[in-house]
Amino acid sequence: MDLREIIVDAIKYPISDTRKFLIFCVLIILMSLSTILPSYGVRDGTLSIILTLVTLVVLFIVLGYSIEVLKGGTEGDEVLPDFDYVKQFVLGIKAFILDIIYFIIPAIITIIVASAAGLFTSLTKIIYASTDALNNGANNLTAVMNAVPQSAINTFSSALTVTLIIGIILFIIFSLMSFTGMVRFAKSGSGTEGLRFKEIIKDMSNIGFIKIIVSLIVIYIFVIVMMFIIGLIGLIPYIGVFIGIFVGLPFTILFVYRAIGLVYAEA
Repeated sequence: MDLREIIVDAIKYPISDTRKFLIFCVLIILMSLSTILPSYGVRDGTLSIILTLVTLVVLFIVLGYSIEVLKGGTEGDEVLPDFDYVKQFVLGIKAFILDIIYFIIPAIITIIVASAAGLFTSLTKIIYASTDALNNGANNLTAVMNAVPQSAINTFSSALTVTLIIGIILFIIFSLMSFTGMVRFAKSGSGTEGLRFKEIIKDMSNIGFIKIIVSLIVIYIFVIVMMFIIGLIGLIPYIGVFIGIFVGLPFTILFVYRAIGLVYAEA
């Protein structure tokens, strides 16, 4: 499928089965109650704890169902998958752990780079020098900055620049890999498959790195537009938030996972 066909298919997909779509909408509402009700003045402590637990459970079910939508996209399924709450709850937990792993790896590497570049050491020197200056009567920013060694400022600036560049590059690389890893996980149900980096690179190569990047950019532009529309709907007094969450958010989630599944159908 070309990119236009992928987007059109993903737009139509959420309403391929109205009943299942409405069930998914209800799950999103349940998942959101812990944040919505306090804005309406509901702040009971016990209720908040219950709603938080409900949010966590439903979050994993929604994530697990989204993984099955992803799988359906890779296999060419035309309608929304059936609901199996226990199975999808387990899938959601596995997917959540997989996401954490893909976040932790670049985070650890970035921290190591920052430390090696002297970011933390120079920041510590700047903080100590600034604190001493304030204790000695410095009463404006200029006086405080004059008390900080220029070498510490230079090292901090250089280290911060290097860390940001490497961090951004790693984030992009691991984000792309995480999508592919999640597809492998969706197909097999095995978290280990989602971490086979050699196979992940091979899958990405088969599809084409440029196609993946361009497709994801277009998908997220659509998401930004949807979020803007949901935000406008949310301005409607009282019911706006519920309409936006009940329709807009579920539609967007299903669109994203369907579109990504279609992109990776060739893997």
